[in-house]
Amino acid sequence: MPHSAQETDLMLAIEQERPGLSRKMQAIAGYALENTESFVRNTSREICAELGTSEPTLIKFCQHFGFAGLSDFRIALALSYANVARGSLVEPLAHDRRNVNMRQKQIIAERAVKLVADSRSLLIDNGSTAELFAAALRDAPPKTIMTTGLNTAQIALSHGQHEVLLTGGRIRPNALALTGRVVETVLASLRFDTFVMGADCVDPDLGLSTFREDEAHITRAMLDAANRVIVLADCSKLMKPSLHQICGLDRVDYLVTDLEPDDPLIARFEAHGVRVLTAEAEKELT
Repeated sequence: MPHSAQETDLMLAIEQERPGLSRKMQAIAGYALENTESFVRNTSREICAELGTSEPTLIKFCQHFGFAGLSDFRIALALSYANVARGSLVEPLAHDRRNVNMRQKQIIAERAVKLVADSRSLLIDNGSTAELFAAALRDAPPKTIMTTGLNTAQIALSHGQHEVLLTGGRIRPNALALTGRVVETVLASLRFDTFVMGADCVDPDLGLSTFREDEAHITRAMLDAANRVIVLADCSKLMKPSLHQICGLDRVDYLVTDLEPDDPLIARFEAHGVRVLTAEAEKELT
């Protein structure tokens, strides 16, 4: 049976398991521990070429620690690497984020659309979940939409009925997202009905956090520019606080997630005044 490291410190689990692994898997473990940034950022082919191993062996290594494949393993590795005690940070690739829990994210996005039926103006985050939310607006009545995500803007614009605006700012190439002081300046003079955001990490006690300091600043500016905040987060984003805090849960109105309806985490979020809408069983919205 594979060892499950999803709810523990992954790098510690790798260190502990390493001596009992096969020679090839020991080499992968060493690369993950000693060249963590390269492991997170390089392609699977590049990793395998460096180690002289095969992609099936690499996937088998990830599955040994309880992960479905390389993408979700690397996100967990990045979170483990960002542990404050290590004082280091590597942001997961956008490609890896998009590959994780796609079906759950689609369901979450479809649920969230019902929450914005009466919102005429929307502020939307960047990222894979935000893009799926923009796609789910295909049948929504015309709205004014502003976003920091280039992909998000393109998807929303493709529906034809929405007025779509970009915040402006410097482009982060890996994420195709806008950042910088220009974003904050533009948002300071605007007010939106609803801000719909994804989150790298959502914790019932520590609130929302992200991998990047500039992302935390931009997201706070977006929070300040909206009357209502809806957070979209699948289970892979829960209970794994990242380095840079965005805000406490007192700033969040709704959390749309794929938790089971009877999950005890729901009560912990609701204790902070957050209304939780699950992807499995839709709760009363009024």
